[in-house]
Amino acid sequence: MNTLTKTFVLLQLVLALVLAVLVILFADKQRNYRAEVALSQKSQIAAQAMASQLQQTNSNLQTQLTAALQAAAQKAGQLNNTILDLQSKLADDQTTIAQLRVSKSQLQASITDLTNTVSSLNKQVAGQNAVLTALRPKLLAYVNQNAGLGRRITELTNERNVARKTIEVLQESIASLHRKMAQMQVAARTSSPIANALSTAVAGVPTSVQVNGMVMKVATYNGHTYVSASLGTRDGVVKGTRLTIYSNGRYIGDVVVQKSDATESVGVVSLQAPGTTIAPKEMVMSGPGI
Repeated sequence: MNTLTKTFVLLQLVLALVLAVLVILFADKQRNYRAEVALSQKSQIAAQAMASQLQQTNSNLQTQLTAALQAAAQKAGQLNNTILDLQSKLADDQTTIAQLRVSKSQLQASITDLTNTVSSLNKQVAGQNAVLTALRPKLLAYVNQNAGLGRRITELTNERNVARKTIEVLQESIASLHRKMAQMQVAARTSSPIANALSTAVAGVPTSVQVNGMVMKVATYNGHTYVSASLGTRDGVVKGTRLTIYSNGRYIGDVVVQKSDATESVGVVSLQAPGTTIAPKEMVMSGPGI
């Protein structure tokens, strides 16, 4: 074997070794690339599933928010209509009161005239007892009519005061609804179920019928004000019921009941008007629209 042949054989061996090394390296890189592709595909599938779940959750929250806003707007519209009706009735009652006052003034003037006439006739003609006897029943009738008009004016005045108080309560209820709507919007934007639960706990729920009671005790503990009221389960007041406190017809604050028995309930003050103080013997109310 000559030198050229030996060189050619050696060259073939070297080329074979190089080719074998290249094939091994390619196989190893191919295996790593497949593993990386599989891992990337799994990550993409997991990300897509998570994005789909988040989109579904966001859609549900938006649907709930829309329904809640629509219900609140409908309730506010109903309350506005009720206020308009009460304001119309109040205007009618005030007109009636004004008319009755005019009638009363006229009757009082007539009574004065008749009294003066009777006095003059008594002085001038002592013998006109028949005329005096005829005038006295008429005078008595006017006096009775005047008394009846006075009672009617008192009744209408009381009705007017009740209507004014009802309007104030309804206006406060609308303000409370607006506050709740704002709280719900904030809760929906943050997508926090805890915020929604907190909004419900602060608002409370009314009783099925209106009930009135009185503040019995007031205490402060850990920065919260607790109120004991003379309303219990027999009045439809249970845990979560919202009570409203008034002082001389002025709104003071809201209380959410924490526990109750048959005749008494204890709750925490969830909302209080600025510059006010809750004290015993103040009025407590709960019911539709309160």
